[in-house]
Amino acid sequence: MPGIAPLSSLPLRAALRPVPLLTPEDSIGVFLEMARSQPLQSLPVTRRGVLCGMVSSADVLPLLRLASPEERRQALTRPVAEVMRPPDIVASAQMTTQEIGALLAEHGLGQVPVVDTEGSCLGVVLASDLLLPDYAPPRPARVGGMATPFGVYLTDGALQAGASNMALVATGAVMGLLLFVSRELLEAGLWLAQRYAHLPRLPVFDLDFEPAGNQLGEGLLSIGLQLLTLLIFFVLMRLTRLAGYHAAEHQAVHALERNEVLVPTVVRRMPRAHPRCGTNLMAAGLLFYTFCRAFSYVPWLDPYWTGPLFAALGTVFTWRPVGTFLQERFTTRPANEREIASGIAAANALSEAYLQSPPARARFLRRIWCMGLLQVLCGSLLTLTAIAAFSYLLETWVH
Repeated sequence: MPGIAPLSSLPLRAALRPVPLLTPEDSIGVFLEMARSQPLQSLPVTRRGVLCGMVSSADVLPLLRLASPEERRQALTRPVAEVMRPPDIVASAQMTTQEIGALLAEHGLGQVPVVDTEGSCLGVVLASDLLLPDYAPPRPARVGGMATPFGVYLTDGALQAGASNMALVATGAVMGLLLFVSRELLEAGLWLAQRYAHLPRLPVFDLDFEPAGNQLGEGLLSIGLQLLTLLIFFVLMRLTRLAGYHAAEHQAVHALERNEVLVPTVVRRMPRAHPRCGTNLMAAGLLFYTFCRAFSYVPWLDPYWTGPLFAALGTVFTWRPVGTFLQERFTTRPANEREIASGIAAANALSEAYLQSPPARARFLRRIWCMGLLQVLCGSLLTLTAIAAFSYLLETWVH
């Protein structure tokens, strides 16, 4: 048939069907409800994800012999462990579709469960999908990423695509430098205001000043100065290429997760804000810290219980809108052609790697690494440490 890919070229990821997984404790009624919506001969039964059996409609046909409706209702509450059977055959995630097809033909079966090296069920392969492999290539269901000075980085938690790990370290270095510059700019502004605008030289204008006791006015001013430092940081970030690549990253992720065509005209119309962006988490932390600090200066609130409780409630109701606002106004800006192209290239590379890689569950440490936070943190710490060391040497040389 025209347009049909040869069986030998079909990646296993493209033929693998994710299926609902039963447990031995699930009732027969639950199995029948699942089976109604699945084009499968049988469903896998797993214990903590590990395949331990299969159950099919044929296994529960004897229930039709029961005479009364009450007996049938009682039978449907029995666990599937009573009717499940061992799988006839099992395929490995390392096998090719050609090898799985030969296995199905040898045993005369229409489907086979696929397991990883630990026996965890990853899905099933149907013979009909191998015989007529005219498919739309699958994509990762959940994608994350980051912006770097050198392009867009994307990951599905196990695979990495786009910018390199060293580019993520560079992102951390840039952010550390922007934080340092933001603080220095605010300190310089305060110094100029005190020198030329006759701003009083009060301790509260020191960025490291912590008001003693419940000095509400001084406390709020101290919080305001810290927030002003972050505002300067956000403004500076919007002026860098990180903001453009950040927008392109979000738009590419939206297009991937919506199964859109990865072309500039489509990707460009995707939203610049994403609900899983780290900016939202930063907004939540910033709001909770700010609320806690503000409530700690209110005399009638307990700083160890009531204050944090109100701070948590305030954060729950505001962190998403604030995170979205920060994304749309500061941490992203409209991406240019080069930045959009970087997002599309990373998305295509991740999709291809996902399609060609053997199906597998991502290990916890691998997920942590792929998030990119460790690399970014490393870059920030290296930059801030280098700045502190240079400042120390400069002060030592001057004095």
